Amino acid sequence: MRRLRVGALVGACAAVLVIGLVQGLAAAQANPFAPSKPKAEAPPAGEQAAPATGKKEQPPEVRAIRGRFTPPDRVLEAHLVERSMDLEIPVAVDKTTGAFEVKGLRLGTYDFILRTPWGRLEGIDMDPKVSPYDILIPAEYRTPDLGLRPEGEFTEEDRAAIRRIIHEVKRYENKVTDMMISGSTDVAVVLVELMMDTDFHGRKGDEITWRIEQWTYEKKYDAWTTFKARCLYRFRLSKAEWETWGWQFEPRLGGLVISEDLKEPVKVEFAVPDKPVREKGIPGSKYPPAEKGRTW
Repeated sequence: MRRLRVGALVGACAAVLVIGLVQGLAAAQANPFAPSKPKAEAPPAGEQAAPATGKKEQPPEVRAIRGRFTPPDRVLEAHLVERSMDLEIPVAVDKTTGAFEVKGLRLGTYDFILRTPWGRLEGIDMDPKVSPYDILIPAEYRTPDLGLRPEGEFTEEDRAAIRRIIHEVKRYENKVTDMMISGSTDVAVVLVELMMDTDFHGRKGDEITWRIEQWTYEKKYDAWTTFKARCLYRFRLSKAEWETWGWQFEPRLGGLVISEDLKEPVKVEFAVPDKPVREKGIPGSKYPPAEKGRTW
């Protein structure tokens, strides 16, 4: 009998403890000190609440290039190219206004290529950087060695030092022209034309060799040195035919950067010239077979 009474007493105590624990949890969930939840406002009369789709609002399209070419009748065809990815994108240009817009671009650096009544107008990236992939580095991770543009000026002394390297070195070509030079305090890029139009082995008739290259220079310990060279186009052809080509390289149509931290579309406004100039290319009137000589 005594054992039965003890067992009943223990069971009663356990039941009391379980009931107390359950009541404590319920009180914790219904905290009287917790702020009351605001009631949802009813939509104005005549309007219905938008159904929940579960999708986040999409940010505005900023990976885009937009602008205008004038006069529009001088643009017969337009493309954007990203040379490091060998990517080419057709661009629709309004025939009346010259306006255009290309959306959804990949990260990279783009150049325009236009077919005009006199030939080829080609954008060229003349921004001094060590690597074409620098722009892919997020802004918070850029350093002076990776993606961060160096401070300082590119002086006339710097320009003269680089031109000495270009022209004082003996080369195969008999004509070397530095068409464009741009630089920063310790990096410079040059667009170079190289031509051989005198006798060479295996030459036929008035054949020449002609190349367009980009050379990059770095300044270390106060001295400029060649860092790398990149051939864009290479031809071996009749000089008479070469002189008919119309081909102009234009930095204002190149180096269009689509980066991760872009806040708004890249804008381009450009007046297409009525003819090319020799300082930037070949002043002919025929569209060149650029694809045959392309190396990038």
